[in-house]
Amino acid sequence: MFQEPVARQVVVAVFPPGEDCTSLDAILGHSIWQLRFCHSFAETQAALGAGPVAVVLSEGSLSDGHGWKDVLQHLQDLPNPAPLIVADRLADEALWAEVLNLGGYDVLAKPFTVREVLHAVTAACHFSVEQLDRHAKHRKPPGSAVSEASPGPRARSASGAG
Repeated sequence: MFQEPVARQVVVAVFPPGEDCTSLDAILGHSIWQLRFCHSFAETQAALGAGPVAVVLSEGSLSDGHGWKDVLQHLQDLPNPAPLIVADRLADEALWAEVLNLGGYDVLAKPFTVREVLHAVTAACHFSVEQLDRHAKHRKPPGSAVSEASPGPRARSASGAG
């Protein structure tokens, strides 16, 4: 019996060319994920608009003057935002708290370790799938009694948690 191939989930990695890209490629490049590298904020915007993305990994600061907060804001403007994992050499509790409080998913310390990257990406992918499932369950068919404009169960609280 013929079985359709399972599409690999896309992981977008936003890093300047160099050591981090080499490390991520070695860890994720031959895995169940399809890894796409972006080296600027503009490339990231294009990649996020090109199709479904399961997870975004981002350097804290990009060479074009943008940073993880710009990536997060762009993600939050999308209908089904992928979870954002921020990577930084100075990953500490303050950065971790800031990322989570603003709506990011996780923080990875650099240099990368195989175990931590795989754990973070796997957990974020599961979260992404759960969010898509939850969103699909709350969608109403066209012409239903509930207006699509109503905030419904996905309305954000005053704290920004969703």
